[in-house]
Amino acid sequence: MNVRQGAIPRPKAVTSVSLTALLPRPVLPRTGPLPTPRRRLARRIGHRRAVLLTAVVLNQLAYGAIYSWSIVSAGLQSPHSAFALGRDQAGLPFAAAHSVVFLGTVLGGLLMSRRSPRVIALLAGLLYAGGYLVAGCAHGRQDFWLVLLGYGGISGIGLGLGYIVPTTMLQRWFPGHRALAAGAATGGFGLGSVLSAPLCRLLVAHFTVDPARALLVLGILFLATTLTGAAFFDNPPVRPAQPASGDGHRPKQALRSRQWYLLTLVLFYNTLAGISMLSVVAPAATSLTGLSPALAAVLTGVLGVFNTVGRPLWGWLSGRTGLLRAFAVMLLVQGLGLVALSQTTSAVLFLPLAALVCLCFGGGFATMPAVVSEFFGAAHAGAVYGLMLIGWGMAGLLGPLTISRVAAHHSYSAAFLELGAITVAAALLPRLAERPQSQPA
Repeated sequence: MNVRQGAIPRPKAVTSVSLTALLPRPVLPRTGPLPTPRRRLARRIGHRRAVLLTAVVLNQLAYGAIYSWSIVSAGLQSPHSAFALGRDQAGLPFAAAHSVVFLGTVLGGLLMSRRSPRVIALLAGLLYAGGYLVAGCAHGRQDFWLVLLGYGGISGIGLGLGYIVPTTMLQRWFPGHRALAAGAATGGFGLGSVLSAPLCRLLVAHFTVDPARALLVLGILFLATTLTGAAFFDNPPVRPAQPASGDGHRPKQALRSRQWYLLTLVLFYNTLAGISMLSVVAPAATSLTGLSPALAAVLTGVLGVFNTVGRPLWGWLSGRTGLLRAFAVMLLVQGLGLVALSQTTSAVLFLPLAALVCLCFGGGFATMPAVVSEFFGAAHAGAVYGLMLIGWGMAGLLGPLTISRVAAHHSYSAAFLELGAITVAAALLPRLAERPQSQPA
């Protein structure tokens, strides 16, 4: 419509839309971009990782108590107890537990690809704590078979089953930091050996006549801690870095490779050096340096701390230096430390040298699971590593027995010197191992 010249134009109608446009816009606080599904998943995984690490440490505390057997053994040997066992007889349950532990690790490794880690860990806790409860029902020498059956048999299998589960599970949650994850898992085990020693000492002193009662109390406590921690175990919700179930070496294929045997020997000698020294460190410190038995007992607890710290420490270091190079350094340091121990007469030098051996002893258990995943693939790493832990069982069985006999026939100096020389020579083994060329489906 044309507007006539000189006519006054009509004002436009004011609508609600135009009025709204004139109003000042409220200033809203900036909240950042809305979380995407990937961000929400990352936050969820981060929270679950923190909860899982705490649960693993709680779960593993009980299993580390296996190394406090010497305290219970001393109570069983006391002439005031209802057992009054000899030294060799009192050591049988510990030796039996180490001789069957690999059965549990093999079973756990095979089950990890078929069952939830929570189910396996709950079963492990029932077996491990149940063995303590059975052993705690013994009231004297005539019931010693219950200690052998419970502690040496049932708890030994439960130990192997409970040890392999968190080590494999945490590597699935931390695929980029496998050695550090294994170090965190085994760090709880090492911490258990430190915390359980004073508790065992207190209980054995309380049950002087019937020291097996200490195992009954421990069994009840371990039942609570292992099952509570296991209740939070689970696989990650998504596993983008996890290979398909058909990838990697299956246990039978790994056993046909020379790498499996070389790595098992590496683990054997690493364990042999550490567990042999720890089995005699208190009397050796008294004999070589004149340290009082009371201070020597304190030394044992301090070395347990270094064993614990060495696990996450070497898990972190091996991720930067290379896994096999780290193992070669560990064995070399252990060997030279033992050789130096054989020559020292100073209590001031004895502690740092023994601490170095323990740091590397713990580090081996953090590094080897990552080596297995790198060499044989992550899909069946639990089963392959479970088989490999036969080296741990054999070292735990043969090491303390051999070093005690050498020390009895010669001296602690000779025992440490021979063990150190063997360990230095074993440092060449990681150099011989190389990653398999292919990973058959």
